[in-house]
Amino acid sequence: MAPPLAPFKTAAGQEELSRRVRGLSQRHRTVLLLVDGRRSQTEVLQLAAQAGAPDSCFGELLDLGLIELPPGAAEAIDHVELPLLDADDDAALAAPDESLLPPTASLAPESTWALSQSAVTVDGPLEEARAILLRALRNEAPVTGALTARKLKRASTRSQLEELLDEVEQRIRKPRKMIVTAQTLRHVRHLLSLPVPA
Repeated sequence: MAPPLAPFKTAAGQEELSRRVRGLSQRHRTVLLLVDGRRSQTEVLQLAAQAGAPDSCFGELLDLGLIELPPGAAEAIDHVELPLLDADDDAALAAPDESLLPPTASLAPESTWALSQSAVTVDGPLEEARAILLRALRNEAPVTGALTARKLKRASTRSQLEELLDEVEQRIRKPRKMIVTAQTLRHVRHLLSLPVPA
């Protein structure tokens, strides 16, 4: 059972994690990842603070409609207080194997670079190919394909995506599904060979 005040991701929040359409900062993405529908708002804010994300990130994600609070929880937001940490808690937070998040120093600084969405030309076949490969990895290798999926999401050109095809094939190839794997990869190669939109 979800605790009271357990915030949850909206459909737009889920899409942001998978497609990065809004260009959120690393700290905002950290808070968005922490919101899982099970952790209370207090727990999310505590973990976010440990990761170096300010409390304002939570409110900004609410304003953007990427996360929501359950009905009736909005009135209680002002009454949530974070417990103070004593010296023993600081030592526990410093223990590397007990932390759920990377230390603050490992987060990249917030970017001041913003890209106008109208200035971006979307390569439809590239995005479709990426979606096909990510779907195949989720279906066939949800755990072992996680690192490969991250590489696919970061690939920004067709050649970078094409370099990952062998790795994807190794993850999704299963003896009983060899034909499906071959068809999937053939379709992706076809999409990557189409002309790039001007």
